[in-house]
This record gives sequence, C-alpha cells and structure tokens, in this order.
Amino acid sequence: MYLLKRGRSSALCIACALSWVSVSALAAAPQPGRAASAADIASGAKARGIMSADALAPNFTGDDPEHVRDALAGHSAPGQPASITGRVRAFLSRPFTKAQHAASQPGAQTDRTFTFVIPVSYGVRYLSKKKVLTVNVSLAASHDPDAILLKETVKGQSGRKLVVAPEAKEKGFVQTFDSIELKQEGSARTTVRGSIVLPNFDRAHGSDDFAIVLICTLAPPYLTDDIEHNAPTDEEPTDITRRTSILMGHVDAAWLIDRKEGTIITKRLRLVK
Repeated sequence: MYLLKRGRSSALCIACALSWVSVSALAAAPQPGRAASAADIASGAKARGIMSADALAPNFTGDDPEHVRDALAGHSAPGQPASITGRVRAFLSRPFTKAQHAASQPGAQTDRTFTFVIPVSYGVRYLSKKKVLTVNVSLAASHDPDAILLKETVKGQSGRKLVVAPEAKEKGFVQTFDSIELKQEGSARTTVRGSIVLPNFDRAHGSDDFAIVLICTLAPPYLTDDIEHNAPTDEEPTDITRRTSILMGHVDAAWLIDRKEGTIITKRLRLVK
C-alpha cells in the first residue's frame, strides 16, 4: 500500500455540483438471481450485481476515485466515463432522505454506490500449516488516521538536500500532491481485517496482485475539497501544493481479490479502528 506524507488542508466545500439539473433515469437493476455480467461489474452501475458476484473481470479496476471526485465537483475531464458522470448527476438531482442512508434497504439508490480498488503489498498472510489466510491492512491516510486513502498522485521533484529555500522554485523543485480520501460519518474504521480457512489457496499469488475492494455508498455532503500551498523553507526547500478531496459516505463491504485474475479470495473482511 502506498502512503505518502501530506499536511492538513484548509476546508473549501464543493457545492456547485449540487445545482445540476435532472437527467434521465439509469438502466434498470439486474433481475433477482441473475449473475452480473463483466460489463455490469466493470461499470459499477449495478450495485446488486457486484454484491452477489462470484468473480470479477480480469484486471478489475472498479471506479476511479478521481473520476468520481471530478464528476461531483462538476469538472469532468474529457474522456471520463459517461457512466460515472450520469450516475452522479442522477443522484445529485434527487433529494436525499434518511431512509436512503439505511444499509438495510438492498438496491436502494444503487447509483450512489461505487466500487474502489486499493492495491496492497503487505498485511496478507497465508499460514500453510493451518490453511488460514489472515488480512490486516491499514488503509488510513498518513495525515488523517480517520480517513481511508483511496488514491494519491504526486508530481514534481522534492528539493530536500538538493537546494536551499530561495533556489527551490527557480530551479523547478515544485511538487503537487493530489489525495482522494473516504470518510465515514461517526466512524474512524480504516483497517481491514479478516481470517478465513482456505484449504486450496494458491500460494503462488504474488503480493503485487492483491487488492482490497471497497463497495461504498456516498451520502451528503458527498465531497469536500481542500487546497493548501506551502512556500519553500529551509527544512523543506520545495514549493508544495496539496489538494485533499474527501468523499463522504459509508463502506458496505470489503473484499480481498486477485486483481490480475479477477478472483474474489474472500468477502469476509471487516473494517476496524
């Protein structure tokens, strides 16, 4: 799991997306008992389909957190999947009620449900003598232990130990950090744990193929966007801009998968503090 150090950001709430007009209804959900197709799963548009899936498409990537963030902010980039933009517009155009927030209502507001895939490189262990697979993976953001880090990109080179503060920007030592996180209201559960007996587990699985799948339902205010700029200092001689976008909602399920093959290794995982 990749986690990079970031500073806290000042709050800037994204509200412009909430004024979008209504659009056409989404395609109907799959009929009860029908297995989800690879297209259903890959698009993330049919939550019931993925919840009952026995396997995923090879090289499964789920929903890109950046695409979801940009659609919520009303700044969808060219080439962004129309399915995500349409789903976001659909649920923003309708009033949100407390009943929709209840996890006990299967299939309710499935357009608010997104599937995020987080690669993991540690915390998955198979005890061959006991035939037990254990999972203990922290998904916490480095600067905020109450948030789950969904995606982070870093551009630019650090000037630490290379230049002094007055030279940093002049010599091009400028970095941007773009982090997308998930927060659950009233919950600080960011560690995925589980233990399951798997007598026939293939120990040839490489650690690079493992990933945690989070099936999440978004809820108001859906998104906050924080931007902070730090000028170069003697301690950190780099011009740094940090953007921290936080998706608001709750996690409905957590799975361990083999991304390359699309195999669901276990659905019996839980989030804990």
